[in-house]
Amino acid sequence: MIREVTEAEFIQRFADLIDRFDASIAADARPEFAGAEAGDPHEHTTRVHFLDELVELLGWSLGLGGDMAEEARLKGETTTFMDYLGVRADTNAPALLIEAKAWDKAFLEPRKKNSFDPPVLLGAGINHWRSGGEEKDSPVAGQWHAYIKQVGGYVKGLKERYGHTLPRAVITSGQWIVVFVDPVQAFVEGTVEDVKIKIFQKQNFKAQAGELFSLISRKALAAETPFDVRPTQVLNYLTRDLVVACFHAVHVSYEASGSPVFGRKPRVLVYPALVLRGADNMLLTVLEESEESLLEYTKDETTDELSLGPHVDKLAAAAAALLARTGEQLDLELRPAPIVDFPGFPHEPMHKLAVTRPLARSNPKERDNWIIVTGQATHFVKTDPDVDCRFHNWSVCNVARLAAGPSAISRPVVSMPRALFIDETPHHCAHRDVMDRREPRCQIHMIDASLCCRGCTFVSDCWPGNTRPPLPCGT
Repeated sequence: MIREVTEAEFIQRFADLIDRFDASIAADARPEFAGAEAGDPHEHTTRVHFLDELVELLGWSLGLGGDMAEEARLKGETTTFMDYLGVRADTNAPALLIEAKAWDKAFLEPRKKNSFDPPVLLGAGINHWRSGGEEKDSPVAGQWHAYIKQVGGYVKGLKERYGHTLPRAVITSGQWIVVFVDPVQAFVEGTVEDVKIKIFQKQNFKAQAGELFSLISRKALAAETPFDVRPTQVLNYLTRDLVVACFHAVHVSYEASGSPVFGRKPRVLVYPALVLRGADNMLLTVLEESEESLLEYTKDETTDELSLGPHVDKLAAAAAALLARTGEQLDLELRPAPIVDFPGFPHEPMHKLAVTRPLARSNPKERDNWIIVTGQATHFVKTDPDVDCRFHNWSVCNVARLAAGPSAISRPVVSMPRALFIDETPHHCAHRDVMDRREPRCQIHMIDASLCCRGCTFVSDCWPGNTRPPLPCGT
């Protein structure tokens, strides 16, 4: 994990960088080789000796495996290359674009030589470009119309081609730094506002270092979002305007209890959870300590029928309470979206986007704790399967030579493949063909590899109607 750079560290080290770079280009500086003439550094020198170090002082990491790419490709009508592109580690979404210019490139000037306010002039130049105006008629002089066109094209391409809302964009020569605080509003969607453009000039770099850090540091733009938070912590990472969608979820803890002499029995504890989706598929899981609910059947005293109804209902009530409490923190009425709208947890090696992930991937001790996103449902199991199927019985499957496994599962199984529901219970499947077909698609195999698909919330997602093979259910 990359260590976060503090503002105080940046201010001190940025001042040192400025002094060292000034010394390197001073008239009495040591020449590159004997007889070389002094001169302003060109773009490559500015990047290597000033901007590369600046972005790392801001907390970004260059090179292989880093989160600040150089010459990042952007494909459109032609392929263009962005000088620097910082990305979020958790979503891989662009967070900061930096377009570098040579040290001697002139700062913003108006075409007509009169007094001007830089942010207002730059805003006018952007509006001119957005309206299709030509360079010769632009209110900005020199190469600034081309700069606007270049950066505006990058911001627009990231938005329209990939759906990325870029948080920050920068144009800099090293002697001046222009920060677009809301580049999508500036170049694509809205009207340019003066407060959305911040300008820094070299003579004020040291005095304004803290403000620069707050705008474009990795800590400000791409600090890793924690996987799970409490409802009262949500506003630290999302505001109501940034919530794209929310989804019900469950936190599942799979454990074994009992004496090893007689065989440990699994216990599955289920807690309500909520997953909030922000811009660029940033995902935030909301958890709050609540009364655990053991995933087990309740037997009807009159009919002796087994049902998960009491367990499912208890969890639904807790899920509604968590949803309401989180909505109160955001001052927003949260309405869970269907599972098809969930973008999937990133970096999961599955055949489809995963709705499950370990609660703590880096801690092996937590491998039996999971988050399962369920969309509008509040549980991954249904109260009862919507089919009366004789293949919940291993003996029936065995007579048909279609039994899964060498014998019936008569007690819950802790080892892989796990089985919580045993033979002849409403949520157990003993049919070999179903097991074979579900192997590459089942989302909750780590909880119960023999769960009847018709008793699972994900049945219509794993088995979409027009691709469903012939299944034996109900026969």
